[in-house]
Amino acid sequence: MTEVDLALWNARRRRRFPPDRWGRLVCRAAWDEVPGVRTFFLVPEDGSRIEHDPGQFMTFRIETEAGTVERCYTIASSAARDGGIEITVKRQAGAGAARLHDAMTPGAVIEAFGPSGRFGPVAWPDDRYALLAAGSGVTPMLSILRTAADRGIDLDAVLVQVAPTAGEFIATDELQSLIRRMPRLSVVPTTTREPHSVRLDETVLTRIVPDLAERTVLCCGPRGFMEMVRAAALGAGVPPERYGEESFDFSSPAEEIAAGADTPVRTVTFARTGRTFDCAETTTILGAVKAAGLPLPSSCARGMCGTCKTFKHSGEVTMAHDGGIRQREIDRGFILPCVSRPLTDIVLDC
Repeated sequence: MTEVDLALWNARRRRRFPPDRWGRLVCRAAWDEVPGVRTFFLVPEDGSRIEHDPGQFMTFRIETEAGTVERCYTIASSAARDGGIEITVKRQAGAGAARLHDAMTPGAVIEAFGPSGRFGPVAWPDDRYALLAAGSGVTPMLSILRTAADRGIDLDAVLVQVAPTAGEFIATDELQSLIRRMPRLSVVPTTTREPHSVRLDETVLTRIVPDLAERTVLCCGPRGFMEMVRAAALGAGVPPERYGEESFDFSSPAEEIAAGADTPVRTVTFARTGRTFDCAETTTILGAVKAAGLPLPSSCARGMCGTCKTFKHSGEVTMAHDGGIRQREIDRGFILPCVSRPLTDIVLDC
């Protein structure tokens, strides 16, 4: 490498991967964690750095035979390492995950947006944590623990990792290494489909973590698992403000309400491009964007992931989100088009 090449590489390295627009990542490595679960190491094509908080996710555009789909995956790697990210993906029935498993090999390029999301110690700061994860829901917990270890934080945390069988626990060996680096970390593997398995209810949870009510609880996994953990944690005395969860179950997007003949129709304008389109007051702005054939990054369509977050220059909307936007962002003028319906004409920064 010449001095000029080195200078160019270092200049690129100092640039930040833009979190507010799509960029390109290159797969540098891929490996199996357990059967059906694969990790991909992705780096910015331009050599920039990816700054993220532990627990955040990125949205990916995946080319499938049925067309392009957008999917969110948690960043599993340490936030102390900004040269690239790791995502750990379970092969599922959907086309997105299957395509990654089949086609995301070293050298492959994928479009990505983010990092995004509000989950983890930055959003829920505390001195003590209970981390409850089922299946690949352990990935944000791994990012939290890896980051703490890399930054020399002796994290006081209990990780309750749930999987159907012992052979499906992710990062088993690494977690033992993290325990040696962080003496106040304990890991409790819990199976659900083996002899002597127990259902993780309030009684079992408080037996595993006796001081649960004194910890901030962070939970990630399938919807049913999180509903059970939420009820158990709150029943055990965990205050609602110290309970956080992350989910990528996007099976129920915001419901579109049919517009009647007398339903007011508003005009939505994209300030940067000058494009305009109509949006009935009963229709989400994202729904109208898609109907107009215009591009707008989105993923969950439930007001949860924050991918479609957009600045509103003017106008009024009604918005019922599910944690994908912070109050201070709303106060500054940002909205989530996926769960926002116009009350007046709207101008968005697109």
